[in-house]
Amino acid sequence: MITLRRSLLVCHAFLSIFAVVVSSAYAQNPPSVKPAPVIAVDARATAVAQLMAGIQPAAGDAVIDKLAATDSWKKHKEVMQAQWKTVRARLDTIEKWRDQEVKLKEVGARTLLYPFSGPDFLNAWALYPNHGKYIFFSLENPGVLPDVEKMGPKEFDAMLGSVRNAFTEIFQRNYFITSYMGKQLTQAQLKGTVPVMATMMALNGLRIAKIEAADPFPELTKAFDEPKAKRPAKILRGAKITFLTAANKAHELSYFSLDATDKALVHYPDFLDWVGRNKPASALVKSASYLLHDNQFSKTRDMILASADILVQDDTGVPFRYIKQANWNTKLFGKYHRPIAPMQWGYQSDLDKAFKEAKGEPLPFPFGYHWKGQEGGLILATRP
Repeated sequence: MITLRRSLLVCHAFLSIFAVVVSSAYAQNPPSVKPAPVIAVDARATAVAQLMAGIQPAAGDAVIDKLAATDSWKKHKEVMQAQWKTVRARLDTIEKWRDQEVKLKEVGARTLLYPFSGPDFLNAWALYPNHGKYIFFSLENPGVLPDVEKMGPKEFDAMLGSVRNAFTEIFQRNYFITSYMGKQLTQAQLKGTVPVMATMMALNGLRIAKIEAADPFPELTKAFDEPKAKRPAKILRGAKITFLTAANKAHELSYFSLDATDKALVHYPDFLDWVGRNKPASALVKSASYLLHDNQFSKTRDMILASADILVQDDTGVPFRYIKQANWNTKLFGKYHRPIAPMQWGYQSDLDKAFKEAKGEPLPFPFGYHWKGQEGGLILATRP
């Protein structure tokens, strides 16, 4: 017993001395801690986005300086700034409503899911700012940022005109019209959603760090690209924009172009599961042609209800009965109207009744297809 006790005392003394030595060494030579990586601004991409937005870019890039000195850009700047002044007032109203009604914690750890989004970054950022990630998907191709260095005066002027055309509906109505986008986003100098989203980022004072291709399923895409492959009618294409706030905080927007019908998703069986794994998640659905009312999109509807814990939408989003069946809490704002032609089949008698009984608070900004005045309706749903 005495021998064992002595052994324990010796062991304890040794460990004490060892701890002091290690502590002293640690104090003199602490392990290096790698600082968080600094994400640099892509000056050219940011400047191109600013040119499209009608915002004076920083001087120093000879190509950009020359384009910003042209009469066509100066006129474009006047038009965009005049329209943006009105839109900015609308967004201010949206943000005031959001601060009052949309209560979220640790937004930097959250992902916004926005199906059938088109390039609508304006509403995504206004309603759900500062989320770490944004995942959009819709039919429109991602495209690329215009290469202004290769443009002559006529091409540059045409690009600016295409930008103004692409922003007509979102500026006036607060939504894009799908059939119009088919033409507006396939111009020679303006292709896809990426240029429009980049322009919206510039309008919001954000800067672009990187634009790159994005593909969650590269092996599948490679297989579909084979000449004799049995491929879907629309192959998934994606882009990721890393953008920075004025405080240099980085955020990521991943945009995917694909056919999201249940039938077409057989070619990408893991896509919605991949999207839905990005939790905690917020969701936004607006001006979505009542697609989620159709059982052709049941998988997307189920993914939203399974993955998100808060949903801002108009009546074109998840049908009201599914939200109530899932026992979500709901708050109604504005007015309910029967769907516009030719989408009358999207009428929801239960939602009509709920709006009438709730006598909801006014909605002070346009939201959805009934955009004139204060005629829109909005559903705020939260998981209990």
